[in-house]
Amino acid sequence: MLPSVSVVVCTYNPNNYPDLKDAIDSLVQQSHKVDEIIVVVDGEQALGDKISSAYNRRQQVKVIITEKGLSATQARNVGIRAAAGDVIAFTDDDAVADKYWIAHLLATYQSTNAPAVGGKILPIWISGEPDHLPEELYWLVGVTHLGFAEETVTEVRDAFGPNMSFGRNVFEVVGYFNEELGFAGQRTSYVQGEEPEFGLRIKSELGRGVIYDPEAIVYHKVPPSKLKLGTLVRRSFYQGYTKALIKKLIPSNESLDTEKTYLKVALKAMLRLAKNIFSGPKRFIEAKRFSVLLLCVGAVGFGFICGNCKLNVSTYGRGNAV
Repeated sequence: MLPSVSVVVCTYNPNNYPDLKDAIDSLVQQSHKVDEIIVVVDGEQALGDKISSAYNRRQQVKVIITEKGLSATQARNVGIRAAAGDVIAFTDDDAVADKYWIAHLLATYQSTNAPAVGGKILPIWISGEPDHLPEELYWLVGVTHLGFAEETVTEVRDAFGPNMSFGRNVFEVVGYFNEELGFAGQRTSYVQGEEPEFGLRIKSELGRGVIYDPEAIVYHKVPPSKLKLGTLVRRSFYQGYTKALIKKLIPSNESLDTEKTYLKVALKAMLRLAKNIFSGPKRFIEAKRFSVLLLCVGAVGFGFICGNCKLNVSTYGRGNAV
């Protein structure tokens, strides 16, 4: 018998309602029925009522309206507390799940006995595919980047927010997501890291990590605002800052293995792009991509140095036990 499934979707902006509805509809239409879809609404009563009204005939859609100003991590933990499924999955309010997303996740749980399963995130470019963003930087816009993992079922350190799931027992043993990490409400903080920190805890306490299935696909909408150079550089800096925090919180050899592997991928991409600037058919585009990659990787490094110098980990706890 297949496990029951709860999917948690967190939302806070009433203007995102059309995207949120697309997300919920994609969950309702899964080939394997989702037992419950928990929509956690950050303090917006009118938005909560609108969702409840739109799905009043579907008992599987449940709306929770929280106090205003929760971080994304806090909202996820609210969803975990409310979920009844054997598997608790997460996606974003601007993502659309492939029809077979849940089926692939469950098949991977069955075949690998994994504690957690994540999948591939593909982009939906709202204003067209950007010509300045190399695929090695897609992680900056919430999309699976080139070099993330092999195109096969394999263990990874962590999955990404729009496409991740966990067995209920994981939360019972490992605890919640660390609420001191993750984007704060109203974007007052860009410190991230709740996903890798949680993935490292899973591996440490359960002996096995997150399993990646590239056939479990979610499509993530990417608006033009996320593609601005200033936004990309700022997110890169805070990724580096966060990596310094993760290293201090969990000082193990595995804390930064993913980043070390990624650095090799980025350096190879820089060499390829640099070569194409002088000999390729799309020299101007390749030059833009090279410049953005160099700038963003440099910003990650600068953020890591700043984090090592400034961070006091005593202010960052860990997830509480359920």
